Amino acid sequence: MEQHRTYSRDDVLQLGFEAICTGGDGTTYLWHGSCGLRVDPNGHTILLLDGAALPESPWSPTAWGEAEIGSRV
Repeated sequence: MEQHRTYSRDDVLQLGFEAICTGGDGTTYLWHGSCGLRVDPNGHTILLLDGAALPESPWSPTAWGEAEIGSRV
């Protein structure tokens, strides 16, 4: 089984690749570049334009994010 590296919120914000994380309350966050989405467990979605609103939880690159990271190597 392939293991993927996780990243910090600061890594995601500085490097700008597409990544996803799930907070302790079950809220899912998707971030790419300078904006993202917050989807709470009830399905309510909010557009985020401030990276300070993102949790520190481990972030995993999406398939698109993996490709973005790979293209920088």
